[in-house]
Amino acid sequence: MATDPTKLGDLGMLSLLAHGLIPYMEQVEAGEKDPFPYPNTLLRGFNQLILTCALRDLPRAQRPASIPEFVATWARLPLAEWGVNLNIPADVFYNRRSLTRP
Repeated sequence: MATDPTKLGDLGMLSLLAHGLIPYMEQVEAGEKDPFPYPNTLLRGFNQLILTCALRDLPRAQRPASIPEFVATWARLPLAEWGVNLNIPADVFYNRRSLTRP
């Protein structure tokens, strides 16, 4: 039975992207210009991101067209600047013991 990619959720998508970016960037730091094949988690997270952008009506021209473009642009930006409204609970981004709520 196939999994419905729209059921992953934004936090799951971000988790895939983060876990995929780690080995990707390790390969870049080791000297590979564009490591291919891409880590499976990065590819799955990127596909979910593109689907999320489409479902939330972000124009195609504003979406990253490829994984290298995502890494060079979106992956370096704060999530608030991605241009797509992500459904992430605010408390995910702060340590409850050391920070106060915004």
